[in-house]
Amino acid sequence: MQLKSSSFTFNLGDTSFRRKTLIDDYKEILPFLRENNLEFDTWDNEAQAAFYKKILLGSDLFERNKKEDFAKRGRTLTNSLVKLGLTDSKRRLSKVSINWLTGTSQKADKIEISLGLDQNNLIFLRQLLKLRVYENNGNHFVYPFRIGITLAMLYRNIPQSNFLNLLHLIRPNFSQKKIIDIINDYKRVDNGSLSFSEFLNIHFPENTNGLSATELFSHQPLNKDIFSKLFFNGKTSKYQDDYYNFVVTLLHFKQTKDLRSLQELLKLSNTNSIKQAFNSGTSIFKSKSSVNEFLEANQNNIFLDSNDSLIYSQFISSKKNNLIKEYRDMTKRTFNLTGIFDFSNGLVNLISSDICNIIFSNISLAGNESLDYEKNLNSPFYQEHTITKILNLKEDYVLTKLQKLLNTSDISNVVDIVNRRKEKLFREFMYKNFPKEKILQILPLFSERNDSKIKKMVSESATVPTIFEYIVGIAWFYLSSEKFYITKSLNLTLDGNMLPLTHAAGGEGDIIIDYSKSTLMLEVTLMNKHAQKRGEWEPVLRHATNLTVDKKPIEVITLFIADELDDNTVNIWRAISTVPLKSSNKDEYAQNVKVFPLNIKNLIYMLQNGQDEQLLLKNIKSSYDEYFRNFDLSWRDEIMFDSKIK
Repeated sequence: MQLKSSSFTFNLGDTSFRRKTLIDDYKEILPFLRENNLEFDTWDNEAQAAFYKKILLGSDLFERNKKEDFAKRGRTLTNSLVKLGLTDSKRRLSKVSINWLTGTSQKADKIEISLGLDQNNLIFLRQLLKLRVYENNGNHFVYPFRIGITLAMLYRNIPQSNFLNLLHLIRPNFSQKKIIDIINDYKRVDNGSLSFSEFLNIHFPENTNGLSATELFSHQPLNKDIFSKLFFNGKTSKYQDDYYNFVVTLLHFKQTKDLRSLQELLKLSNTNSIKQAFNSGTSIFKSKSSVNEFLEANQNNIFLDSNDSLIYSQFISSKKNNLIKEYRDMTKRTFNLTGIFDFSNGLVNLISSDICNIIFSNISLAGNESLDYEKNLNSPFYQEHTITKILNLKEDYVLTKLQKLLNTSDISNVVDIVNRRKEKLFREFMYKNFPKEKILQILPLFSERNDSKIKKMVSESATVPTIFEYIVGIAWFYLSSEKFYITKSLNLTLDGNMLPLTHAAGGEGDIIIDYSKSTLMLEVTLMNKHAQKRGEWEPVLRHATNLTVDKKPIEVITLFIADELDDNTVNIWRAISTVPLKSSNKDEYAQNVKVFPLNIKNLIYMLQNGQDEQLLLKNIKSSYDEYFRNFDLSWRDEIMFDSKIK
């Protein structure tokens, strides 16, 4: 993307796009754009308005407001698709998004397999590795996502605000060397020898025309003219006196440390203009009624440091933060789609950092190339390539290093090793964040459809049906005495925090569990009983049939789990178990397809009472086997023949 001005930062989506379930939203929006492209030759106001109208009529994505500008909404709500190369600026779909929609995206290559990512993760990882931010008046660019990877490879537990601010402050005209120098110097912030505000003041200084904060604070009283030139608000001058009065009062308190000056300082520091200017809108001090209590509670506060020039450093840090904070959340949410960043606990880390250090070492962070890169649908930005090709990696060299790291001489073992590592990490995460007790708290919320509480307890980045699938999978893991690979069984896209993003594509069942001697498929839904026959009857039966054929001769049982059950649907599944059903994937029939229904209350009861799930499965098998009888596939021919109809 190209910046509109040298003073702007990049953004990965218009601020009007406030939704958090990005993968599901993008995949729902793109077909509407594809349809719009067939109807309109150009992306003009008419096409934009028509597109947005289609979205409103055909989806539940956005709030309805008849007074809004439909053309503007059509533009702003698709900006993020352009930034990521899923469409070009004219909203024509790229090869990447076409393959994604049709389920023909390029599978992970030998190197990508080592990252243990889902197909959706890979699509966004590849695109973000290609993403460039161009300067407003030239061909210089930087790769912000690659910079983020490089930063996270060098440092652990980077505060999210530091990480995101740094990415947004690096300018497109910075050279590779300058970026690397900045990243390397962050070590002083990491080890505590430099505050982040000082770090920003060093590497991203304000244009002060030679004026110095050190010089300003070396003379008392403060020179108001110089102060105003250093402590200025680019949008308005109405708070200039507030800034000056606050700093003068702060200096006075630091010198006198008396109660009266403390009271005045706290009064000024709690005004919105001061909090916004000096601490990004948050409280500057922990308020206390006595001087000693105040000093003790704020002993590490940068504003009370003996070096008064740090007040200016903090002002500049807050100023920079205010300029970019509206874009940081979208950056975080977009990076999160790749599955390689862990943003938990307000910190940033790389997942599988040892593997990432091999794959992403010595990558290019900046360059100089024509903007045709984003203007031509035939450019690499819009084509689907693996990481190996995008980064021009030497495959044999990287694979050799990966084999050494994973202690295997056979590259074919890498998948198993990576899967074991992923399973271990997920189990540790699950035991800590979703113990059985918490699962029992969450499950009833689906019956209540307390969506806001569900999202708060699990994830804001996934739809409630996706979260239901995730929670049911974990619930069954506890019921099964942990006797299966849960990461292999969940057909979900996870983020780097091990939380769900979306249901992975593929037309398979929701959760497929391979026990040692049998296979269990869990099909889960939040559809009410009135919608189940229309929306679940055929897909569940098709998935169960296909899996029964694919796993033959291994026993397959399907459990249909919902909040409430439609009696007709349940009884039809039971009756059909006597009928041979043909796979939609192969020219073969499945005998005795077993679909057994459970509701959420049943699942909760089993968890609470330590129910033996193997006993349930054994009883299902016995019941269906007893009910099954031989079925004559030629029954229709006999009727036709006897009726002398050929």
